[in-house]
Amino acid sequence: MTPIDRRQFLKNMGMLSGGVLLATSPWFSAFSEQRHTSGSKVSIGIIGTGYRGQQLLQTLAANPKVEIIALCDIYKPALDSALKIIPKAKAYSDNKNIDAVVIATPLKAHFEIIIDAFDADKHVYCESAIAYSMDDTIKSYKQFKKSGKVFFIGLQRLFDPHYIRAIEMLHSGKFGAVNGIRTNWHSYDDWRLPVPANATDEQVNWRLYRDSSKGIMSEIACHQLQIGTWAMREIPSTVMGH
Repeated sequence: MTPIDRRQFLKNMGMLSGGVLLATSPWFSAFSEQRHTSGSKVSIGIIGTGYRGQQLLQTLAANPKVEIIALCDIYKPALDSALKIIPKAKAYSDNKNIDAVVIATPLKAHFEIIIDAFDADKHVYCESAIAYSMDDTIKSYKQFKKSGKVFFIGLQRLFDPHYIRAIEMLHSGKFGAVNGIRTNWHSYDDWRLPVPANATDEQVNWRLYRDSSKGIMSEIACHQLQIGTWAMREIPSTVMGH
């Protein structure tokens, strides 16, 4: 299999103006190169500098239109690691110079930070999902609409060349009628991660505690369920757990 360069792939997709791919993935039209941003930079604060936050940090640090000026995390080892990536960034309780925030905290904290960020007149990128409940999700959406700011939720598969190609083939009719979808997650052999000497299990394995998580299904399954809605081009009419 020929390796796919993700960055070049996304750049090419953003420049397209039509065709099957943009019909399958219409959000790419929003990612084309914009002349009005040439020579300018957006100042970003990162909230949550753990594993996912540091992945985003490294990607953003390579973008010439981005300046990361602030980092925030209650877990000091993660914050220290992030500062090694962006040594010029600082910690702030409030910073009027931040244009946008990236939220990469545990899901439990997403809703409150989203609302606070829009109240502070910031653009928001938030890792999925938005919130635990539909009520909080709708409140987040209404706050976004009132704010006039950009709001984007990180569902990585929407930008993965392999998934995009598969959905394109599906929507073009190459596989015929689809009667069912089954998804799996094979990222880890063990969901319990090793705990450093200067940390507690609750800090590192927060997904496994009732006080900080609603379980792996709540934390991870949005990525899997989203594949189904994308493939079928509709949302479920009923949901059942067992």
